[in-house]
Amino acid sequence: MDALLRLLTPENRTLLAIIRDKRPQSIAELAELTGRAQPNLTRTMRKLEAAGFVRMDMVKRRKVPTTSIHPFTIRIDPFSQNDRIV
Repeated sequence: MDALLRLLTPENRTLLAIIRDKRPQSIAELAELTGRAQPNLTRTMRKLEAAGFVRMDMVKRRKVPTTSIHPFTIRIDPFSQNDRIV
């Protein structure tokens, strides 16, 4: 849960919304849309991809980001270690 919360910062949630809504056709375009430096953005995108939140498709030698996650609910049982994401 801690890793998930560290990954879903307000900045990264905004980033995911921009990818979903604006559908940038490259990392460079995404950097323009977000105002973030491309090296930092690339690092963040790798983390989001590793977590399964985004997918990077190769289109004519460009990496095109798309979201691959939908809203989800975390069910926490305060009496057990059986937490789960639904």
